[in-house]
Amino acid sequence: MSTDTVPTPETNPEKNPARSSGELIRLEQVTKRFGDHTVLDHLDFSVDAGKHVTLIGPSGSGKTTILRLLMTLLKPDEGTITVDGERLFPAPEKQVREVRKKIGMVFQQFNLFPNMTVLRNITEAPVTVLGLSKDAAEERARELLELVGLTGHVDKHPAQLSGGQQQRVAIARAL
Repeated sequence: MSTDTVPTPETNPEKNPARSSGELIRLEQVTKRFGDHTVLDHLDFSVDAGKHVTLIGPSGSGKTTILRLLMTLLKPDEGTITVDGERLFPAPEKQVREVRKKIGMVFQQFNLFPNMTVLRNITEAPVTVLGLSKDAAEERARELLELVGLTGHVDKHPAQLSGGQQQRVAIARAL
């Protein structure tokens, strides 16, 4: 799969000039330890809006730890994390929940719900977590499915899709 992203109003500078420059993600002096093992040691790292970044390195070098910190699945032992100009850590839980709404992740194992259709896999979180109306969520889901080339698959279940199609559903869901 290509590393290109599909522009959305949030990431397309033509539709949102604020997204054309500036830092989107910033980790400052972030340290993460697991027992006596320090995985990240005062990491300084930033990603500018509109840029593509690839994390590479040997097993155990901290790639997954960085992503888990950004997804708030882990908390740093030291340092600060900022997303889109808003503090993610340290921050009050209410602020963390608000910032977390701006973050999506596509897992290696796509984790699609096998009992749900493609459309429902994409609309479940916006309706349940964000409180979007079912109609609004479905309209956005159909737009996203068009972007990833799966408009004809809304009523299929994940088992009826190829691996690449499942991956594209997961990308649409993350967007």
